[in-house]
Amino acid sequence: MQEKGAITDILEWKSARVFFYWRLRRLLLEEAAKLEILQANKELSNGHIQSMLRRWFVESEGAVKAYLWDNNKLVVEWLEKHLAEDDGAHSLIRENIKYLKRDYALKHIRSLVQENPEVAMDCIIHMTQIITPSQRAHISRLLATMDSSSTT
Repeated sequence: MQEKGAITDILEWKSARVFFYWRLRRLLLEEAAKLEILQANKELSNGHIQSMLRRWFVESEGAVKAYLWDNNKLVVEWLEKHLAEDDGAHSLIRENIKYLKRDYALKHIRSLVQENPEVAMDCIIHMTQIITPSQRAHISRLLATMDSSSTT
């Protein structure tokens, strides 16, 4: 079991049942989180997702408590708290998944425009038609700034 990564150390028989209960719950919750992350960005590897979950845990709990990542029960409680669908509750995992989706979409759009530069202008026109007037004004100011800095 150690070779397969299910356990990291030799277990005592009397505590094995409790250990495996929390270990299984943790692995199931981690898998649920990984599936949500993969829906946001299909290019991420399993190892990268695992390191992101660990980093989010450390960001949430603090660097002093980073060692708690090895405690299955505490990680299960943390995952349950941040995977819950409660309205109004701050979920670090859901917030980070939202940013992953955004970054993936922007990366995809950039690559499409770079591969097809002739559609860039059509994309800009379409996007300006669906944004609010205040967003359009902000884009106009940004474009004016870009024009003035390139002429100087």
